[in-house]
Order: sequence, then structure tokens, then C-alpha cells
Amino acid sequence: MKTIAYAVLCLTVTACTLVLSNTDSRAQSRSELVYTTAEREPEFPGGKAALSQYLAQNIRYPNSLARKNYSTGPVAAKFIIDKDGSIRDVRITTKPLDKENRKGMQEFMTTIVAAIEKMPRWRPGEVGGQPVAVFYTLPVEVNVQ
Repeated sequence: MKTIAYAVLCLTVTACTLVLSNTDSRAQSRSELVYTTAEREPEFPGGKAALSQYLAQNIRYPNSLARKNYSTGPVAAKFIIDKDGSIRDVRITTKPLDKENRKGMQEFMTTIVAAIEKMPRWRPGEVGGQPVAVFYTLPVEVNVQ
């Protein structure tokens, strides 16, 4: 009985290992180089002033956080600007969320992601005169007035 249980366990572990290894190879099949810095950095159409205006128009700070005068602390959007200027892989970093303000902060982060995903195409970064994909970190500052 122990031999059968051991054989089944070994087969299960082997099957799981094969499934995981196949998943990893598919996930890594996109072997594209993404730069952290470029000779010419990516640029939002119209420059930094236009980017600030775009963010102000498209990111909404939840009323639940404004009423509490909640300080979000540092918030940053991290994403990749592809060779064609499109945006992908948007992630938000922030301080740890407390239970009381978690819902409001999640709503805020969702609006940031939505605004970034619908941005117009950027002028891509360049290395050696060629467009390249670049990691980009965009600090999001909140001024509630």
C-alpha cells in the first residue's frame, strides 16, 4: 500500500513539474530587451506640461480619501513604453494600505492604471538611433485643494 501511495505521489510531482516547466517556457518566450535608461528617453506627446495636464484631467482622487484628508504617501506608476510608443505592464507602487482606507486607495490606483493605459502613444526611447522598449517610472503627486 505504501509503495502504491509513493508511486502516485512521484507521478503527481513529476506531472506538476512538467506543467510548470512548460508554463515557464511559454512565459519567457517573449525575449525582448527592455532598457532602464535610453540615450533618448521616451516623451509624452507635448512634453512634461502636457503629461501633467493629461494626468490632472484623467485621474480622480476618491472623495472618501479627500474627506478624511488622507495622505497617500509616495505613489508611482511603473510601466513599459514599447518601441512603437504604446504602454504595457502598468503597475502601481504605494505605501502599505491600512484597512480603513484600502477601498479608497484601490479605487485611486484603478483610476491611475486606467488613465495610463488609455494614454496616447509616446515618442519611444532610442538607443543607437533605434526605438527601444523602456521601463518608465511616473511619480503621481496628489494636491487636494
